[in-house]
Amino acid sequence: MHEVIVVCVDGSPGGYAAVAEAAELACRFNARLISLSVEEKLPKHPATMGEVDEFKREQDCYFEGVETKAAAIAREHHATLTSEVRMGSAAEAIVRFATEVGADLVVLGYKEHFRILNLVMGTTARKVSAAANASVLIVKTARADVGRQRLRELYGLN
Repeated sequence: MHEVIVVCVDGSPGGYAAVAEAAELACRFNARLISLSVEEKLPKHPATMGEVDEFKREQDCYFEGVETKAAAIAREHHATLTSEVRMGSAAEAIVRFATEVGADLVVLGYKEHFRILNLVMGTTARKVSAAANASVLIVKTARADVGRQRLRELYGLN
């Protein structure tokens, strides 16, 4: 049923819950599992190129840690995970990447947002589900409440 699954992970508990769910599905369907992290933020008013370079190094280090944790979660579910990091708007980058790799399922973690923000901007999950050619699965952390404490203990999450 699923051949290529893209799981979006940002280092949040919801993102790691999405990895666990996607890994279970990948194992069950013998699917290729790819994690995607998106670097969205750049310094608004950098004074020097060195400041931009330092920020980029910090982001790279952060996402290396995210990839390491995501790979460990996937291994716990007997799945192999390859990782990609892209820059840009999260929703646009996710849709573009899913198309590039021929994903038939995109898995995202649910994040609680203020209702007014949802009305004005919409959420990444909403934008991805509207624009992607693939099916979209949104994993609510409430669904993963039992595993959330375990994730925190194992991977030092806050």
